[in-house]
Amino acid sequence: MQRLLKLYQKYVQFMQGRYGRFDFLNKTLLIIGLIISLFNRWIPYSIGNLLTLFILSIIFYRFFSKRIYPRSNENQKYLRMVEKIKQKDFSIDRSYRQFKCPSCKQKMRAPSGKGKIKVTCKKCHTQFIKKV
Repeated sequence: MQRLLKLYQKYVQFMQGRYGRFDFLNKTLLIIGLIISLFNRWIPYSIGNLLTLFILSIIFYRFFSKRIYPRSNENQKYLRMVEKIKQKDFSIDRSYRQFKCPSCKQKMRAPSGKGKIKVTCKKCHTQFIKKV
């Protein structure tokens, strides 16, 4: 028990003044490294091993870095970037209705709530009636 306590005290002393956080950026890098190591078999010339080692070295560098504020700023920039991506609405715009041309399958849209409208396809010039 004494050895364990002494080892813990050495660890605490070593980590004083270091970043030492397993933040969101480190977690994402770890997941990417694990995915690359899983698909390592299909990546030629051991590039997967090098990428995995590179990503792990970045994680260790960030974890043991004494430059706390730059590491924290990196994480904040990453979180802002992820938040911007999450905020983008990739769904269909609610004020338009999307449909396909019956002959060429070209995607089209029309304002919703207009009732029955006559639509002309821009690609094949087929005319048809669609309820929107």
